[in-house]
Amino acid sequence: MPRHSGLLYEEVGIHAIIIDFSKAFDLVPHDRLLTKLAISGVDTRVVVWVRELLVGRTQKVTVGRHLSKEVKINSGVPQGSVLRPLLFLVYVSDIWRNVDSNIRIFADEFIIYKKITNKNDIENLQKDLDTLVEWAVVNGVKINPRKIRQ
Repeated sequence: MPRHSGLLYEEVGIHAIIIDFSKAFDLVPHDRLLTKLAISGVDTRVVVWVRELLVGRTQKVTVGRHLSKEVKINSGVPQGSVLRPLLFLVYVSDIWRNVDSNIRIFADEFIIYKKITNKNDIENLQKDLDTLVEWAVVNGVKINPRKIRQ
């Protein structure tokens, strides 16, 4: 049974924070994604296939009648691909490490929540938030402060 089931029926408080990652799908570094995919235990052929999908991609931008130079893309998962959300989930799959609070993911939004029964629970939730911020910095993911909600 999920850890959160029944919390609404208990006479305790629940603190929840919704965190939005800015341009989350576009900022995923290919090298880190491929490393995380490889250590996840998937078949090596899948890692090679995803590497072929990501590495060596380029893009140009048209503004009015002007076309930019072609540039190499080192981050992001392909837009319009059914693999886009799956590859992002692979990338964030270690976000739970060293966090005791509950975390749920929907697209590029994360909800971290915890049952609060005493001051220690609040301090632990703050510690978990600090851990998530550290994870974001290490993994090159930017938190959008304008979209954080409690």
